[in-house]
Amino acid sequence: MVWAVPYALLLFFGAVPLILFLHSLKPKGFKVSTTTLFLWERVLKQRPLATRIGWLFRKNLLLILQILAACLLIAALADPSLLHFGASSGDMVVVIDLSASMKARGPSGTRFEAARKEFLSLVDALSSDQKMMLIGAGAQTRLIVPFTADKQRLRDAGRSIVATDVPGRIKEAILFAHAFLKRGSPDHVVVISDGAFTGAEDFARQAAHLRFIKVDGGRDNVGIVGFEVRRHADRSSQYEVMVHVRNFTTKAIRAPLILTLAETTLVRELIDIEPDGRRVLIYPFKGSLAGVLTARLEVDDDFPTDNRAYLAVSDAPPVRLLYVGPGNPFVSNLLRFFPNVQVTAAQPGDPDASYFENQYDLVVFDRVPVPPLAQGNFILINTVAPNLPLQVRGKGRNPRIVSPLTKHPITEGLSLADLQVRESLRVAVTGDGAVLARSPESPMLVHCFRSHGFGPAPQSRLSDFVSQYHRLVPTSAR
Repeated sequence: MVWAVPYALLLFFGAVPLILFLHSLKPKGFKVSTTTLFLWERVLKQRPLATRIGWLFRKNLLLILQILAACLLIAALADPSLLHFGASSGDMVVVIDLSASMKARGPSGTRFEAARKEFLSLVDALSSDQKMMLIGAGAQTRLIVPFTADKQRLRDAGRSIVATDVPGRIKEAILFAHAFLKRGSPDHVVVISDGAFTGAEDFARQAAHLRFIKVDGGRDNVGIVGFEVRRHADRSSQYEVMVHVRNFTTKAIRAPLILTLAETTLVRELIDIEPDGRRVLIYPFKGSLAGVLTARLEVDDDFPTDNRAYLAVSDAPPVRLLYVGPGNPFVSNLLRFFPNVQVTAAQPGDPDASYFENQYDLVVFDRVPVPPLAQGNFILINTVAPNLPLQVRGKGRNPRIVSPLTKHPITEGLSLADLQVRESLRVAVTGDGAVLARSPESPMLVHCFRSHGFGPAPQSRLSDFVSQYHRLVPTSAR
């Protein structure tokens, strides 16, 4: 049994003394002894214990009922509930934290290793009539193993999963897990995490359908929490490199900071950071900035993942992209990860949408009518141009993408296994066009290329865009 509001039980310490005090204020008669009653007093003192308890119960019945009523009321306020009732304990949905903080090291290993042990112990304790589902909470919520009673399959999955280097979406994963609980059943969700996410305190309290297993690990950490490059507006060959370092420990730290570009060391500096403090360091740079820029802290702490930060930098001119459509938050969030992309948004009737042929490197049409396409690079989302070799045959709902994808330079390194599409056009390819991804009913991703026609260049890779963000546009892209 668990109590949803356990602090309500503290009312016992105030309610019972208050009832006793009010009962003591009850007026009582005077006791007068006479010579004819002393024999009866001796008889009463010699009565058996059970008789005296029954007499006390009858005399103080109202007081006992008041205390009992108060206890029941306070217990109801504490909201008790049974975790298990009877023989059936229900199926189990396990959410395991895959975020980067689970890589923190402690005396007995990392937090994720402790989480794996907890998961395997849950698998071992699984009864023959129970099933278990495993959900991974990383940058995106991932269903690793559906409901199954196969313990060996669950053990293999538990031993194969690893923590990632990105923040996890733990709250979303917990809400996703609750969607698999059958109403009115003893099914429950078990969360295995270090609690290092916003809102963790809301889930740490035990409930009838939720159990939170917290794993601990090392806490000594100094990390790079920010890394950016800014070009001077008036001097194109001069840059400023910003490194933001934070000390999460309760003691002062002195550590070497090294900044390198490819194999060249640009900066080597010994920095001091006060307890629970931070330093923002700005380093000027003049020259060609192209390659991989690395910032590294040479310190041995419990969380080595954030001791390094990387930036892919280039002196190449920015990619000019025109977005024509009603607005798409998924595309907007995706493009934020590309600092070398300049995005211009337009509506179908705007001048920018009419003169896109020579103005932009890439044009995205999103759910809007498309004019005949000339030479250029285009991405069409849930729409078709009249001069494309595609014939629209209606719309589809919730299509399922068939794996694997067609081998092509555009789809190299691309995975659409977790993509969910709510609606897409059903099309047929009537001419030159490569189907890169399809559902059982229709092509989902088509590449149209001509030497002086339309479509992205064959050497460009769609995975370069998609891998930077955890979710693709929730409609078919053609």
